[in-house]
Parts: sequence; C-alpha cells; structure tokens
Amino acid sequence: MPSFQADDIPLMIAVTIDCNDLDRMAKFWSTLLSVEISAKQDGFGFLAHAPDRKVTVWLQQVAEPRAGKTRIHLDLAVPDLEAAEQRIESLGGTLLDRHGWEGFVWRMCEDPEGNVFDVMQAPSEKPD
Repeated sequence: MPSFQADDIPLMIAVTIDCNDLDRMAKFWSTLLSVEISAKQDGFGFLAHAPDRKVTVWLQQVAEPRAGKTRIHLDLAVPDLEAAEQRIESLGGTLLDRHGWEGFVWRMCEDPEGNVFDVMQAPSEKPD
C-alpha cells in the first residue's frame, strides 16, 4: 500500500444532495437536522455547520429528477426512532421499511424528492 502524507488525505466536509426544488428541500433538511440555512445562491443551498457534527449538508439544484436507486445515502442517529419517524412524515418525508440487526433498529426513509436516507436508534440510545 502506498504511503500518504496528511496533505494527500481528503477531509470530508459535506454531503451534497441533488434536488429539483431547492427551497422545499432546504427547508426539509434544515428543519429535520435543526440547523439554519446559511446561504442559498446560484442553485446551491448550504446548511449551517453544527458544532457537534462532523459533516454538513449542501443542496444542489439540478434539472433532472432522481432516477433509479440511490447508491449513497445519509445515516442519521436519533435517541427516539418513533419521534424521528413522526417528524420526518410531518416535514413531507416518507417512511419505508424498518430493519433491525444486532440490537440496532433503523428506518429507511425518503425526503420529499425521493432521496433515500436511514434513521437509526442504537441500543444504548433507546428511551426508557
């Protein structure tokens, strides 16, 4: 394996979600993640970076709708899965299949434009 210098290693700063309706999608994601929209310009929306999170979300307006299965998706951790499910639906998202493995429980979801993401509750985070 080749050796790399620190300057050669990429630092992940954001995940960009393609969307058709930038205003609607920026509102959905900023409300779901409870962060402000820091800027919207020239077909891009930037959510504010939350100090307790390592990666932020950016949105990019595109002309074409989502086609086929998303190959990359966001995984979000929550302390209360049922509360998160209600929040997602109230914001215009869709709940898909529920899964479990080794004590973890997660729900596949779609944002208002059909982009898939998962919301997970780890065993140690279950409410009493």
